[in-house]
Amino acid sequence: MTQAISKQGYSPVPPLVKSILPVVIVAITIAGIAAVLNRFEYLQHTAANDYRPYLVKYGLSEQFYVYFYLIFELLIALAFMITGVLIAFRRQATWISVFAAIALMMFGATVPPPLHSLIIKEGTFSVSLHVLRSIGLCLFVIFFYIFPDGRFISSWTRILSIVLVVWSLIWPFYPALNPYRLPGVFPFLVLLFWFSTGVIVQIYRYFRVSNHTEKQQTLWIVFGLTVAFMGDLITHSPWYLFRSIDTGPDLIISLIHHPFFALSQLVLPISICVSIFRFGLWNINFIINRTLFFGLATALLAGLWEVAKRVLGGIFEKFLGTHMEPLAMGLAVVVATLLFGATFKHLERLADRYLFPSKVNFSKDLSEFLPEALASTHDSGELLQILVERTAEIARITHDAIFLYNPDGELQLEATYNLNSIDPESGRFSENLIAKMQDGKVITQEENATFSLLVPLLTTQGKKFKLIGILGIGPRTDGRGFSTEEISSFKALGIKAGTAIYIAQLNQENQMQFQKKIISLEGRIEAMKKQQGNSDENPL
Repeated sequence: MTQAISKQGYSPVPPLVKSILPVVIVAITIAGIAAVLNRFEYLQHTAANDYRPYLVKYGLSEQFYVYFYLIFELLIALAFMITGVLIAFRRQATWISVFAAIALMMFGATVPPPLHSLIIKEGTFSVSLHVLRSIGLCLFVIFFYIFPDGRFISSWTRILSIVLVVWSLIWPFYPALNPYRLPGVFPFLVLLFWFSTGVIVQIYRYFRVSNHTEKQQTLWIVFGLTVAFMGDLITHSPWYLFRSIDTGPDLIISLIHHPFFALSQLVLPISICVSIFRFGLWNINFIINRTLFFGLATALLAGLWEVAKRVLGGIFEKFLGTHMEPLAMGLAVVVATLLFGATFKHLERLADRYLFPSKVNFSKDLSEFLPEALASTHDSGELLQILVERTAEIARITHDAIFLYNPDGELQLEATYNLNSIDPESGRFSENLIAKMQDGKVITQEENATFSLLVPLLTTQGKKFKLIGILGIGPRTDGRGFSTEEISSFKALGIKAGTAIYIAQLNQENQMQFQKKIISLEGRIEAMKKQQGNSDENPL
């Protein structure tokens, strides 16, 4: 079922459909320019009327305030726009990629404050901008319902889409239903509800519908959405939690909040771009692992600091009669840092073991294996067999093979593991691939290829590398792909293994030459013995 869905969802779009995209880009660009000009005036008015005394107090100009906000807001809008354009004009555009491009560009024009400032103000363009924002929001949420194969997975996703479309068509004309006009935290809660349905659909796809590659795409999407919403929630939490914060006195909080808010929103278009282009698709496991680890580590550090501050404050108050909060806070930083530093490495090892157990570490495993293999055998054929077996074991792959150059300069199969036969095409390598591997590049192949990766086996000759063969890596036993870090490990393996094979071949050649010399010497000795025997039989 999954396979059929994937093939239909990834079908290319006709040129006529793709030609609509420039019109969409022009329309969104016009709306964006109008929004930026209006936002510029709005920020000038706010700086002059609400924040002027506080800006003077901290030695900041009104121009700094205006451009500080405007630059970060434009960065968000441009990130969505550029990501949409890249996806739209990719070489092989599919229905889902075109839909994603339109949704990204339209939603990108509605997320940043520039357009929001136009929408919340009554005016001539209010209804048209409401419509633009409602369409952008609607398309973007539906994108999460149908990604990555372009199809609705069940009837309830269709029902949600219909409800969303109807609501999006109504609220631009009825202010009471406009989510952006709701007070306090309610706009955030409305958006959270709709995007949470998208996350639920993606999670359902992950466990019930998607293949291994689509699962990695889903992880990127869910990761981007989670970071964006957590960034929005955390950076706006002071205004949600402390309703007494007024415009003006909140200047410092606002200046600190804005860059972090912008950076958290940038993660979403980047995640979608990676997911659709499948570039570095398998790095998401490591990224999630590091995010969880450093998030937990930060929480632990904050907890240690708070405990140390309270304990030290209590000690000072008991023995000195005063709390001495500044000193307690300073010493708490020292104590928390010392305790955290002592436990950091242990936490990292636990995280690598339990949060990311499938990580491949060739640098450690093979550095112990190759010297031992070289010492235990002088036969290059035996070394090759050990190499393919150990690589398959460490990397958890279904099969692998080694091709080496013969004296005629042709690549031929020398060793395999768990591979009874090879398609002739799998053993033919184009000149383009050979040229890339001579430069040390690991080649990533299509999913249905016999070998997922082609690893160059290299040896050094002076300051340059020489390609002596190719290590073909089959797919992983669990169906996952290889991350950028793991591919780098394979590249390092190719250099180590290539050097080991070259040394083994030299040793074998030296042994063969030495054996030939011994045989030649034995022949000459035998001939001399015969000659000596003949002279004894025929004395003068």
